[in-house]
Amino acid sequence: MSDALMNHAPNSAVAPAPKAIHSLLPVASGAISQKRRRFMPPSRVVLTALDVTLMAGAVAALIMSVWQRLGFDTPEDAAAATLCLSWALLAFAYASGCYRYDALVSFSVSVTRLVVGLGVSALLLVPLMHLGLGLLSPAPAFRSFSRCLTIVLLGLGAGLSGGIVARIAFLAMARRHWFRRSILVIGTGVRARYLRDLFRATDRHHTAELHFVTEEYLGGWPPSNAAGEPIEAIPGVPTVEELESRLAIDQVVVAVDERRRLFFDHLLPWKANGIPVFDFNSFVEQETGRVDLKWTETDWLLYSDGFRFGTLDRALKRLVDIGVSATFLVLAMPCLLLVAALIVLEDRGPVFYRQERVSQGGRIFRIVKFRTMRTDAEKFGAQWATQDDPRITGIGKVLRRTRIDEVPQLFNVLRGDMSMVGPRPERPVFVKELSAKIRLYHLRHSVKAGITGWAQINYPYGASVEDAERKLEFDLFYLKHFSVLRDLAIMLQTFRVLVFAQGGR
Repeated sequence: MSDALMNHAPNSAVAPAPKAIHSLLPVASGAISQKRRRFMPPSRVVLTALDVTLMAGAVAALIMSVWQRLGFDTPEDAAAATLCLSWALLAFAYASGCYRYDALVSFSVSVTRLVVGLGVSALLLVPLMHLGLGLLSPAPAFRSFSRCLTIVLLGLGAGLSGGIVARIAFLAMARRHWFRRSILVIGTGVRARYLRDLFRATDRHHTAELHFVTEEYLGGWPPSNAAGEPIEAIPGVPTVEELESRLAIDQVVVAVDERRRLFFDHLLPWKANGIPVFDFNSFVEQETGRVDLKWTETDWLLYSDGFRFGTLDRALKRLVDIGVSATFLVLAMPCLLLVAALIVLEDRGPVFYRQERVSQGGRIFRIVKFRTMRTDAEKFGAQWATQDDPRITGIGKVLRRTRIDEVPQLFNVLRGDMSMVGPRPERPVFVKELSAKIRLYHLRHSVKAGITGWAQINYPYGASVEDAERKLEFDLFYLKHFSVLRDLAIMLQTFRVLVFAQGGR
């Protein structure tokens, strides 16, 4: 926490009465409104902009400078190849997790993901350029497979160089706090300490700085029996003008434990002048990408924005499900036949495993997966899968690590039992158990179960009630913020889970 206001003299040793607070509003509001709000782009937006500029710029500069030597007939053909390369490289950088928070704060993680993502994109770009653009243009550069390979490798090298430079520049900007948010947290109790510990644990000091004021700011009293390390708060009751002039506040978060008898009029000058004011639950949801059940009150969930599933949204989602699942099945058919042969050769057992699962509205269907366990794996009844489960076959370990065992579920998607994106379906026996132990668990059945989902790209494989509760928090966030664009983003980011073999068990 900044010490900029630690020497500020307290206005009073006694909590101000509501009337005293109200008297500050005209002065505070006038003072803050005279200042121009600084533009604070999110760190992900900054890195994305750098990548678009440097990666795409490097590809364009290289290809367009030697377009005739590469066999392009016209600059337009070279521009088409440049556009195809740039979009593919940026899409796979996103899909490999280069803009997730752990990559934003770690240069090694970011570069590793960038290298893997761009490398895989090259494997797909060569046939795409040769077969796709080759049908649209007679240019020798597209007709020749070797020329396409040369173009892709040149673009890959330029894009990778631009991406590395972008990350060096981004981290240099982050260390100088060019886009670090200044967040005012009102409260010093359990909720405020949770925020402090959350930001410490996730190493967010390059992108955000928390400043705390006591509950006296809203006319309340600081908690006297809060456990743990005490909050280092700004003493006294500083005015809005003082906080704004010395700390340049970008966001305000109300994280008080007891909201009764507080006077919230003192927050209106912030809101009226374009500075976002968040309640504790909304801020935690925004920062973590999940609905934290530990703090969530049912009335907040009921009255907050979200949970909008219009007829058009459902129709578009179904069209995307049909198109994506059919395309993947056609492209993956040779791989599926090879996997089927390997499963049969290992133990002469069946290729597929069918099992009852629960989907939308509690409807039970039979899911189809590649068999990864011995044929007698459940002779003693249903069990959670565990790390290094002895029931898993040799080829099954590979299939689970790479999630290839889930591919036959595309048939379930085509039939309408499942969606491409949604909460993962559980077995009826586990649904009954988890519904009795975890509140709001039934809400995950508001939509069709999915092959992948928000929980799957953010949390590893779950094998306990605690894991199921944490995954439910991500599922609730997905339900609350559903959109077709989010579905497409989740499908792209599933690439990271597959390539880095994260969460398989």
